[in-house]
Amino acid sequence: MRWNILITGGRVIDPFQGIDGIRDVAIDGTRVAEVGENLPADLAERVIDASGRVVTPGLIDLHVHNYTSRGNRPSVDSDTTNLANGVTTALDAGTATPAEYPHYWESDIQNTRVRLYSLVRMPDPHGPDPSSAGEVKDLITSYDTLLGVKFHHSQHFASLPMAREAADFGGGILMCEAYGAPIPQLLDWMNPGDILTHTFHAAFRFPIFDHRGDVWQKIWDAKERGVYLDIGHGARGFAFRTMEQAMAQGLKPDTISTDVHVGNIDGPVYDMPTTMSKMLALGIPLAEVFDMSTRIPARALSQEKELGSLSPGTVADVVISKIEAGEFTYLDVLHEERSANEKIVPETVIYSGNVYDGERYSPVEMTHREDAPPGFILTET
Repeated sequence: MRWNILITGGRVIDPFQGIDGIRDVAIDGTRVAEVGENLPADLAERVIDASGRVVTPGLIDLHVHNYTSRGNRPSVDSDTTNLANGVTTALDAGTATPAEYPHYWESDIQNTRVRLYSLVRMPDPHGPDPSSAGEVKDLITSYDTLLGVKFHHSQHFASLPMAREAADFGGGILMCEAYGAPIPQLLDWMNPGDILTHTFHAAFRFPIFDHRGDVWQKIWDAKERGVYLDIGHGARGFAFRTMEQAMAQGLKPDTISTDVHVGNIDGPVYDMPTTMSKMLALGIPLAEVFDMSTRIPARALSQEKELGSLSPGTVADVVISKIEAGEFTYLDVLHEERSANEKIVPETVIYSGNVYDGERYSPVEMTHREDAPPGFILTET
């Protein structure tokens, strides 16, 4: 046989190649072999009929928390929450400190089917376990899964210059939380290729708008110079009203991510497809939503030639999704509601040429109200 898997008759959406139409996708081992029309089924060991479905590259979530092997963490299991929902590549956003990272790499990163990259959280220099910029730089250069540094909103502002220095000297990126400091000051420390996460948060601390309600000019400047504006939904990081106000001024996110952890996996975040479907509720077209979840985050990870595409020779990460039609209601971190008539539901997930057959996390009672931002409006759920 020429191919291990042939996916036939689906609507292939691959923004990297500019494809949005009915195509077949052939997989040989761990790589995409061919994309075309009416590929011969007799050359494949297994044929998957994707008629009426959407076929895309594997989803890439730039903000997760998957350090589960050490207690007292907000983390969730990577495979049952990411891979089961179509996320074949994820970026852990600084769950581990520099001191913890070797353990995280050995215990978690090497034992997940998800392709798991990570950032290290820059410790507070006034905290109990500080690290120097030089120590973090050495760590970044020692692990190919460690891509840079995270500045968390709870940290002292003095850790931001240290995080910048460590990322620069380690050849990595810097991710900052949009409510970690006043937005104009925060963006002064961010370079092309860095990621601003929680960009469209509920404005409980440092809003993305000035006193006139206009998007800060420094956000436009940062976007123009190549800083990625990421959703980072989380328990406090995304509000419909914020994004609607920004979109009315022409500002959209570059990437969609979940910030999924124990405080939001049972709602209102749930998973990556639900977060993507919320973008549909805001009027972003389906193909653009997939672009924000495949090609662009692959570029943010400097993996555009390997991931986020179905180009022949790229890693065979493929998701076959049903786009359900109906009336669907979604919640943000304030539990405000928006509706959409479409919902993205991954049905078949292929990672490095393997069909995922594991478990999927099932949400239980929502506990998000305990970790909701100030201004939270309690509604019946």
